[in-house]
This record gives sequence, structure tokens and C-alpha cells, in this order.
Amino acid sequence: MYDVLSQLPVPKSGQFVSADTVAVLSTVRDNAKKAKRTILSSISANGSSECANEVDSDVVASIYAPKESICYPRRAVLRGNKTSKERRLEIWVGSTLEVAKDLTEIHGSIYTDDFLSGFVFSPSSYAFMYVAEAKEAESPAKYRFTPTLGETFEGKKRPTIFLFRWDPLEVDVPSTLVPITPSLPNNHTVLFGQPVFSPTSNAIYATGYEYAADGRLLGLVWCYNRPSGIWRISIPEADGDAATSCTKLTPADHSCRSTRVYHNPTPRQSTLVWLSHASGGPHSGTFSLQAADLNPEEDNESPTRTLVDTVWEPRTSDGFPGLYPESGNLPASAFLVLDDKPHLVLASAWGARTTILLVSLVDGQTTQLTPVEGSTLFSWSFLATDGYNRLLCSRSAPNVPREVVLGEVDATGSFVWKVLSTPYLAPAVKTALVQLTTSIIGIPERGKTETIVLRLSDSTTVNPCMQFIHGGPHSYATTAFSPELAAYALWGYTISSPNYNGSIGYGETSVRSLLGKCGTLDVEDCMATAQHIVKLGISSKGSGKQFVVGGSHGGFLAAHLVGQYPDFFTAAAMRNPVISANPAASDIPDWYFNEWAIEYPMFSSPLGFPATNNNTAQRTTTQAPPRRTPEESLRLFKTAPMAYVDAVKAHVLLHIGASDLRVTPTHGIDYYHALKGLGRTREGQQDVDMMVFADEGHPLDGVETSKVVWESTVHWFDKYRS
Repeated sequence: MYDVLSQLPVPKSGQFVSADTVAVLSTVRDNAKKAKRTILSSISANGSSECANEVDSDVVASIYAPKESICYPRRAVLRGNKTSKERRLEIWVGSTLEVAKDLTEIHGSIYTDDFLSGFVFSPSSYAFMYVAEAKEAESPAKYRFTPTLGETFEGKKRPTIFLFRWDPLEVDVPSTLVPITPSLPNNHTVLFGQPVFSPTSNAIYATGYEYAADGRLLGLVWCYNRPSGIWRISIPEADGDAATSCTKLTPADHSCRSTRVYHNPTPRQSTLVWLSHASGGPHSGTFSLQAADLNPEEDNESPTRTLVDTVWEPRTSDGFPGLYPESGNLPASAFLVLDDKPHLVLASAWGARTTILLVSLVDGQTTQLTPVEGSTLFSWSFLATDGYNRLLCSRSAPNVPREVVLGEVDATGSFVWKVLSTPYLAPAVKTALVQLTTSIIGIPERGKTETIVLRLSDSTTVNPCMQFIHGGPHSYATTAFSPELAAYALWGYTISSPNYNGSIGYGETSVRSLLGKCGTLDVEDCMATAQHIVKLGISSKGSGKQFVVGGSHGGFLAAHLVGQYPDFFTAAAMRNPVISANPAASDIPDWYFNEWAIEYPMFSSPLGFPATNNNTAQRTTTQAPPRRTPEESLRLFKTAPMAYVDAVKAHVLLHIGASDLRVTPTHGIDYYHALKGLGRTREGQQDVDMMVFADEGHPLDGVETSKVVWESTVHWFDKYRS
């Protein structure tokens, strides 16, 4: 069943190509070829037809220009060949190649991540921006140490915005491609990404990431508290002009990112919006949404205003817990106009679900568009808007694979939803998924803690329980369809996925309640969850009845549970678990400080930099990171799983990514040897095994690796289940 479910399409992005057609880009795992494939589907807006084609393997990104001709939409295609290193940018109008540029000798690989990449047309559609790795310096300068961007950014150090311009009315005028390289004083370095065009001036807006005071570039992926801000960067009037100027628009003590621009030419109205998060502290938490109106006459921005502030406790009126955008970004196509007022649309965590939110750009009023319907606990992902009154989304539930859904405003002003596309399921698969039932259960006296339970509804016995713990710790378990969990449940396991204190989607107070209590509060929440569902009769205690799975911080908690409660859990499977409290060998050393309530200061450049550059401003933003004292190290050791290794009785299976930069392989390897050293394996009382994946990093998400992890975990537990 895993093979079938894991190969179902996962919608990633979408666009309204015309009034009657939407395009949806999806990824598909191919277990036979051990590769991921990309599928582009053209779907009629009334759901009457669908045509899907595989995207060429060398296509890095493809995007349509906004509001183009229905008959001849303009499209940008970025190509990259990993084998030959060839790169190419193509602009198509309908089926005609309008202009192309060979990029092979100009820069390195093109960025496609959520933190730095940007594929965007200018308002005129005659300019296009993207982000790529700048070429490496020539020897001997290439040997000078330059930090990389950390986990998932192997070898990437110098993200650079590139601007491609052409004139379709002057075919004899050559196209041009130039890097945008803002001039900064005193060799100050800012790494720019996520660019968008300003509709009112010859400028762009971008996210700028900065080095820490000790010259370290803290790992970016899954971390939203980095020294970063929003910058306005001028565009050179002509290619070959001097380096461009820039100005920072956000304060030093907030991490700001993901700019988007709303523009309405009639009446002329432009608003810049972005996400803001306190620098330092937890890596993820409750965002605020900031805005500044753009002044075309004065070529500047109005003072910043807060549209949605940080929510510390869910609102009593409707339960709104705050903003937790999907992937930590605002959508690329995010604006609607309702009742002549502009609105932003995004997907955001709300408890154990991801829901679609509508935010007014006038007063910040926030409305949930996708409340729970009946007994189906859908989680939603946002794909696109048409800029007017229609939304394109996908939704799924633990027993419902991802569907493509169209939302449209009716005469009453309410959204009406229509399913446009569902993945093909063989009759036997449909029948199997119907047998699964889902519930969200609150855990008494544990604050906001609750768990998602997925199990066979017609089972006549209480099946063994697998507690599946999310990492982060400031992430969350969601009701979105997971082929891995559905397959475990169909195999005969009850799945419990707890959201412990510190999980997002429950307000900032809950997020920060875990700081300084890692290894205690989160462990107690998970154990209370396991005991509560036993009390409810959903699972049972005893040999072969309780199992635990977790990766990263989830592996940290799994190791704690089998160490602190050695007689409760029969076996555990851990993926790249955090075992010790040593920050030295991680791309995010701050995690080992902030999560244990040891301040690790982070500041970016001051507001208005470089115009306001002065010694006083600079001194306030360059506090050196702390060095841990022996007393702090001892305190942290006592809260790390290695402190409990001698008590472990459970059978432990470890999955380790040998290229992991986030939680280095030494964590799991040291734990493996420590368990082996107890002597129980030689006496036949305990099994310990470890699988190491040479080319995998922290997520362990390769197609072959994911399958091996699933199969080895279920076979490991099957050996010991009752």
C-alpha cells in the first residue's frame, strides 16, 4: 500500500492561465525509477476536463506572466542540466519562443527553495528576475573561507538576483542579463533573495539575509528568526551602470521576509506587504503581517503599519491563533479584490489543521474561509488566485488524498468550493482508505496539547499504537494526507501524532512555553498523550503494544521517552535524532541556546541602513554570540537523551543521513554505540540497528530512502508487536 499511496501527486503551485483554465504543477514520486517527477496539469475551471504532461527533466521553474492574453500567454522557463551544467532562460508566447539566453557561463545553479528563490515577471512582462549562485572567484581567492547557507544548500554561498530584459517590439535590440549588486559600505555583506518588482518606480524589493557578528551564516532552511530584513534596491537604468543603491526598510530586531506587492492601476494603489518575526528565540513562531503603501509621486514608502499583529492567545471570538504561513512564505499569487477592497489570501496553521485565511489590506480583518466541514478534517494548501474573486487550492485529510479545489465568491459574498480534480485510486485503494477514521483529541491538564489519531474503524481489537512525533520543535502535526501514516494505519497500527506545547498553530504563548523546558515539558506532554489514549481505550499498555517514531527533535523526544519510560515502549525508530546538547557541529548552533532559554542575540542592519550608518547603530547590532559556561553545559546535558541511555530497554532502529548538516551523524552514531555498549544486545535482550544513507541530508526525503525508512520501520515494529 505504501508504494501506491506514496506515488499520488502532490500539488505544489498553480496559476489561472485564462478565464476557463488553470494550470497546476505537482510532484510525483516514482518508486521504480527512484526519482521525483514533475507533472503540469491543465484543468478546466468547471472541472470538465484535465490534461497532464510530465515537465521536461531539465526544467527548473516555469511561470506565466500575470494578466496576459488569453490566446497567447507569456511564459518564462528556466532550464538546468545537472550532468552538463548547462543553464538556459526561455521566454515563450503561446507556442512561440520569443527570446532565449544561455546562462551556462554567467552563473551557477538556480535557486528553487522557499527562502531565497524568486521567479517573477515585471509589471510590463518585458523583464524577468530570478536568483542564482554567483560564479566562484578565481584561484587563489576561491580558497578563502565563505560560509555556506547550511542544510539543503550544499555548496551555495552567494545567492544573487539576476535581471533579464528584452524588447519584443525591437527585435534587433539584443536582450540583456545583469546581476543586481547593491553597493554597501565597509564591505558589509547582505545576501539578497525573494525579489519582487515595484510597480511604481524603477526598483525592486527583496529579503536580505546577514551574517552573525562572529562571521557565521546561520542555517536558513526551516528557520524564520534569522538576521534578515526587507530592502528596496534600485534598478540600473541601463546595463553596465554603476552598482545600485539600496535602503533597509525594517528594524534590526525583527526577521522580515517574503515581500509581495499589490497593485491596482485604477485607482492607482500599491501596497507592499511582508512577514515579520522576532529575531532570535524559537526558529518558528507566530508571524505578524506588515504593510507599507507605495507613493508613486515621491518614489518611497509610507510608514509601516501592522495589518495582523502577533497573537499570544487565540482570540476568544473565533479562536484565531495567529499567522503561521505554509512554508513560512506568502503565496506568489496572493491577492483578491472583494467589495472593491484588496485582500491577501494565504494558508496558515490553525491548531492541527492548515486553513485558508483572507486578510483585508485595509484594516487587517482576518477571516477563515475553510472551517471544518462535517466529519472530514481537511487541511488546505493555497495555490493561486485570479486577482479578482477566485481561489485555487488543494485539500486533503488523513484518509483523503490531495484534491484540487476552486473557490469562487457567490452573490452573497461567500466562497463556494468545487472539486476540480482528484487523483485516480484503484477500487481496492478507495475501499481501504474508507476504513480509516480520524479524530483530534485534547489531552487534559496539558495546556494546548492535542493529538491526531488515525486508525482502522472496523477493527475488533485494540491495535498496537505508534506515536509519531513531529520535529522542530516549533512545527506541528497536521491532518493533511500523509502516505506514510496512512500506510502504517492500513498495516494495522493506530497512529497518534501529538502537538505538544511549543507546537505552532496555538498562539505565541504556547510556542514560547517550551523554551527552557526541552526534555521535560515536551516529553511529559507526549507521555501524557500516550497514557490518555490508553485510558480512552484507543490503545493499550503492555509488551508489543506501544511504539514511538520521530525525526530531529521528534527523535530527541523518542529517545527521551524510551529512556525516561523504559517499560512503556517496546520499540522505537529514530531519524537523525538530537541526542546530545552540543552545538559545535550544527549549522544552527543558536538552537542549542535559545531552546534552553540561553539568549543568543541576533540583529540585522538598522532601519534606514546605509543612510543611517553610524557607530552607535552598528554597535547595537553586533553583539557577539554567547559561549556556553560549564554550568550551562551540565544543565543541558541533563536534559539530553544521552543522559538516560543506560535505562533504555526498547529495541531501537536508527536512520541516519550521512550528509546531514543540521543534526550531524555523530548524534545517532554515538547513541548506537552507547546502546550496544550496554551489553543487552549480546545477551539477546535488546535489538539495536542503524541504517546510514550516504547522500541524504536532514529530511531523509529521497524517493528510495523514504521507501526504505518506511519498510524497515514497519518490519522492525512487526518483529515485536503483540
